[in-house]
Amino acid sequence: MDKEELNNEEQLPTTMEAPPEEVQPSKREQLRSMLSEEIEGYNMDDDEEASGQLMGYVQNGRDQRTRMAEALQSDPRLAQVLSDVVSGKRGAAAALARYFGKDAFDVEEGTPEYEEIMQAEEERKQELEAFNVSKKEYEANLEASMPVIEQWCQKTGVDQEQFMDKIWAEVISPVMAGTYSEAMLELLNNGFNYAQDTQDAMKAGEVKGRNQNINKLREEVGDGLPKAMPATSEQAVNKKKKNSFIESALGA
Repeated sequence: MDKEELNNEEQLPTTMEAPPEEVQPSKREQLRSMLSEEIEGYNMDDDEEASGQLMGYVQNGRDQRTRMAEALQSDPRLAQVLSDVVSGKRGAAAALARYFGKDAFDVEEGTPEYEEIMQAEEERKQELEAFNVSKKEYEANLEASMPVIEQWCQKTGVDQEQFMDKIWAEVISPVMAGTYSEAMLELLNNGFNYAQDTQDAMKAGEVKGRNQNINKLREEVGDGLPKAMPATSEQAVNKKKKNSFIESALGA
């Protein structure tokens, strides 16, 4: 290594600039984000409206806690079952057996409790059957739709897996859960009105372009009105300009 290379190495900086610190959102911005996720349509900029929304949210939470407390107090064993399930100590069936006994559902036929249990079992079977039918129908329809989805994704250059995941996360799952956010409604509305909005925009552009052509022709050939001149030849020229202007404008 020669002397010049050694000098160059000595001149290299020994310290690196620290990367800029990431700007953290303020507590107010974090609170706004949290409340917007929890409360549909929350508007922190309007104190009166925001206060009403917060009061409704808090009251709804109180009502739910009251109903839950009343249910648990009606049979303390329910609290023990939930405690075991939430803590992971036991599964639901084992927890029920632990606190209600494995023979809890073996009741005497003809009693009110027996009829209530049989009704609950019938509802469970109906829900399970309906779920299985819907699941089979969904899987069959999805399989039949896959060629269309694959062809569309290839044509548009969209990643199929990411697109389908986005549809599920932002549309299907919220709709099935009944959680309609403002963003989702805006997305659906834009999709419903896309064709009409595009057509209106094209018409507006067409009219604007025609008007621009008319203005341009007016600048080039005049307004087409005859000058106040007695000469027959110039009146004929003006008439020719007028006809040419109208025909050009209509053909634009």
